[in-house]
Amino acid sequence: MKPHRAHRFLRKVLEFFHLSSPSTKRVKARNSTKLWCVATTTPRHGICATQGCNQVEVDGQADDPPQYTTVGDAALQKPVPTRSQLECLIVKLWKKVWLGLYQIDDNEDRYHVERLEALSLGAGLTRTYRAGELQVLRRHFLRSETNNGIASLKLFQGLSLSTLLSVIHILEAYESEIENMRLLYSILRSGQLPLHETADLAQTAAVRTEYMAIAEPMEKRIRKYDIRMNVVNMEICDEAMGFYQRQRGEYIYHKAFPNAW
Repeated sequence: MKPHRAHRFLRKVLEFFHLSSPSTKRVKARNSTKLWCVATTTPRHGICATQGCNQVEVDGQADDPPQYTTVGDAALQKPVPTRSQLECLIVKLWKKVWLGLYQIDDNEDRYHVERLEALSLGAGLTRTYRAGELQVLRRHFLRSETNNGIASLKLFQGLSLSTLLSVIHILEAYESEIENMRLLYSILRSGQLPLHETADLAQTAAVRTEYMAIAEPMEKRIRKYDIRMNVVNMEICDEAMGFYQRQRGEYIYHKAFPNAW
């Protein structure tokens, strides 16, 4: 056997028993493949949502224990999440979004959109019921509603991982609007008129311009999220109808606020 062939053969043997590092080209190829998988499927939150490049999801599978993936002789990567982990993340995200954009306190019937209306009037802004007044946030949880955005979100046992991940990505989109809600509160509170002072038209116009610059595009985005959420709610119910045993499912509202009922 020629020296260079013998050297190549020895290197392959050492790689097989993890006694030698794989070639640079193979490491780059594997790492690039792994990064592509993570970039296209992982939510922004802590749970790793990748299935691994060579792992195929089977709908209806049981909630298996976490599986670990390796790349070459590298350390163990983050575990592939189970259904229960994804469901816990959904409940956590949903509760943050609900309290950040819709209901102020689960124990009291108070809502952000109503508070924004009061602050708007206090800043001298009249209600017009036009774009930018965030009427899309006027949502209440009702059991009978099936087309009510995140308020209608319901989970069933055995939903596919792809369905759970799609819910997470939509909730993350809602979550990104919470900071804008804080900005709207700040603008309106700083523009409140004193009790015995008439409205300054220039000041009121400035507050309205600053408020609408955030509220109007925010409202359009949330309307798009609502449309997509309603479709996902429908798809979840359709998927559950295909299960061997019929289920009633459970609203996320009940999971997030177990003591509210």
